Amino acid sequence: MKTIRLTYTAFFIALGIILPQIFHLIGGPSIGAILLPMHIPVLIGAIILGPISGVVIGTVSVSMGFALGMPALLMAIFMFFELGVYGLVAGYLGYTRKFSPYIALICAMISGRLVSLALMQITIQLIKIKLPIIFGTLAVYSTGVPGILIQLIIIPVLVNTLRRNLYVDNRITAARTTK
Repeated sequence: MKTIRLTYTAFFIALGIILPQIFHLIGGPSIGAILLPMHIPVLIGAIILGPISGVVIGTVSVSMGFALGMPALLMAIFMFFELGVYGLVAGYLGYTRKFSPYIALICAMISGRLVSLALMQITIQLIKIKLPIIFGTLAVYSTGVPGILIQLIIIPVLVNTLRRNLYVDNRITAARTTK
């Protein structure tokens, strides 16, 4: 991994750790589940830096956040896989395949949530709780609707701005010099 890519990856990891802390300080412990601040750096970083950096940003942000006290263990496990999939899918579609940030974002959000939902269902079955799968979906994701809407509005704008202004590798530099 090039030094510049590694530096940006570390920057987005730091944002993924710090943003939730700031949101929790300002809005209390429940604001994270509503606004989903940890998801934003993962999705932006993945689309700009690629799938490898995306997976690293997603998984390390959750791991380090957990080590600092947020999120709780069970939620951290679900988020570890969810944000890892976000990074993989958003990076692959947005960076490798050059899809629109909107397409990469929506596909990543759906994929990550499906993985998280599957893990929740497995966990429910393992601990022998008889809950329909829709219950878990509604309970977990209905609170995050404002965060999802915020992501759909600001992430594509930020990605397009950063793509024009960041030096990451030769592909981005070549795109900047030909305009």
